[in-house]
Amino acid sequence: MCDENEIKAAFETALELVKQCNEIVLEGFRSASKQVEVKGKHWDLVTMYDQRVEDILIAGLRQQFPHHKFCAEESAFASGAKLILGPEPTWIIDPIDGTVNFVRGVPFTCISVALAVNHELQIAIIANPTANELFTAIKGQGSFLNGSRIHTRNTKELKDALVGHEFSIGSYKPIRAALFERGQRFIAECVGLRAFGSAALSLAYIASGQIDAYSIQYLKPWDIAAGALLIQEAGGTVISITGGQYDIMKPDIVAASSEPLAQTILNIVRDVDEKLASKE
Repeated sequence: MCDENEIKAAFETALELVKQCNEIVLEGFRSASKQVEVKGKHWDLVTMYDQRVEDILIAGLRQQFPHHKFCAEESAFASGAKLILGPEPTWIIDPIDGTVNFVRGVPFTCISVALAVNHELQIAIIANPTANELFTAIKGQGSFLNGSRIHTRNTKELKDALVGHEFSIGSYKPIRAALFERGQRFIAECVGLRAFGSAALSLAYIASGQIDAYSIQYLKPWDIAAGALLIQEAGGTVISITGGQYDIMKPDIVAASSEPLAQTILNIVRDVDEKLASKE
């Protein structure tokens, strides 16, 4: 298991590796000739930069912490292995979240790195080098953006909230009807909807007070792990989209800047889902 000193050393090692990888992301972001491949579905893209970043992160962390395990996007896809989170220290890595943005030159793309120990998140790092944003958190020590402490806006009512809502996941048919119906319910009451094309950055933006809420389904652990800890350390709430404690390995979540707002979002999600189920 990890003691406090190992957590600190792990954070410092991961942070230096992420900073190295920022340069790779920027190199790829500026390149007009990125080779792009499709992973199964037409919207699920990967580039050589995803693999380069992941390789550097894993190699660097493994060298310093050979007993640690890894749950990383490209490795998981390549192996087809079932994702399991045990009690061992496990790094949860998305080398480039928001790959479509990255490919198209839209500056909302990031590296996401988290460390879980005994099923609890201990470290979170999200870096968007295109906007010079570096979000960090260690459990119990708060969340930071470029070294300055950040907090959620603590928005309690939907009428005061700016809501992140990722319509693009409607490419996946099972969520499409619910996704658009929820969006209609949110926009009827909230300040506005925003879709950034990156779940990790959307969660980081809740932590820093730029948006107030976000609900998402059908993702993978690396999409939400780091962002979830950032929100919690910034004073916000992350729960399962069915209510109660969320599961890192089944990241269907409601995230919000406050508990009351999370419950409001959850109630809308439940109401929409129940009404759609009654029509089937």
